[in-house]
Amino acid sequence: MSDDIQRPSRPGYTRRTYLLDREFQLKYILLLAGIGAVSVGVFGGLAYQLHLSAVRAGVEGGASLLWLTGVGALGLAVLLGLFGLLFTHRVAGPVHVMSLYVAALAAGRYPRLRPLRRKDELKRFFDRFSEAVDRIRQREADEAHALESALAALKPVATTPEAREALETLSALHARKRQAVDNPTGSTFKSVA
Repeated sequence: MSDDIQRPSRPGYTRRTYLLDREFQLKYILLLAGIGAVSVGVFGGLAYQLHLSAVRAGVEGGASLLWLTGVGALGLAVLLGLFGLLFTHRVAGPVHVMSLYVAALAAGRYPRLRPLRRKDELKRFFDRFSEAVDRIRQREADEAHALESALAALKPVATTPEAREALETLSALHARKRQAVDNPTGSTFKSVA
């Protein structure tokens, strides 16, 4: 192979913005950091008190400090795990509901959107998602109305078999659009609360 042939270089994309949703991310970053800092501070205070009492008594407190360390680490793990469960429930619930809505949209149906729970996250994203679904539904309704007008205008002049077949195709398309717009699905979605 010749050295003259060079592969085109791909542009290097690096992520530069780490806080995409500043309010949401900072809220939980600071909350988790605060929980960790307070927990470690309490543990440190207890360990220091144990150390001082051991020094005053002239007793070695290594085993007690080891047990206290284990209990503190376990307590912190349980606390942060419970917080993680709460946090992920508030995020995973809306994501699950929206995935059900996307599946309905992919099947050609428009879901009846319910509002998120009061403490759920991703509310701005869900509002944008709901707005997009409403706009798509409105566009489908407008197209169904346009098809209805076209069918009404073309029906009297469709005399050939090909024209009647084309009208049947347009009529089926109109019926599908009307069905999707007029009958939103809603009862098949279960709440994740």
